[in-house]
Amino acid sequence: MLIGLARSLADKSLPTRIAQRLICLCLVLAAGPAFAMPSGCGLPEITSARELQQFLSLRAVEVIKRAANRDDGLTALIASSASFSLGAGDVGRPLGTGVAGARELARTMNADTYRFFGWDYMDMPADACSRHKAVVEFIDSHAKNVSRMEFVFESGRVVSATGWERSYVSGRL
Repeated sequence: MLIGLARSLADKSLPTRIAQRLICLCLVLAAGPAFAMPSGCGLPEITSARELQQFLSLRAVEVIKRAANRDDGLTALIASSASFSLGAGDVGRPLGTGVAGARELARTMNADTYRFFGWDYMDMPADACSRHKAVVEFIDSHAKNVSRMEFVFESGRVVSATGWERSYVSGRL
């Protein structure tokens, strides 16, 4: 097949061959985005701040879910030196580092739901591989506690998670 293509190109005049090559080049360049690889840090190709905030907030939730369920896939999401702490009242509580720290955080929070705010601002470009923060609230609805956690990510991996636990009161209007 390739030999036949080469012969047909050789039989054409020079301007025709140049035009065909330009068309092939344009098609390759146009198809490039369809074959986009993940970013250099292993994250999906995320280019907007809105997408990145959503992705990292859900990644924080995934970390806590996996930590609570003793999931072995946790090591890919957390730096081994990542620090975890959760203050309560007027006392800060360091909970450890790495996977063990994440598991202790999940155990301490005992969350059954979560929430985070959406990106309600004008969207802008973002580099997914740089350092970013995501704030997620984890709620223990039985004990009426909410833990507001700030996760710091580098290249999509948690490098720290710090927060404060507070009691809350809710009711219907």
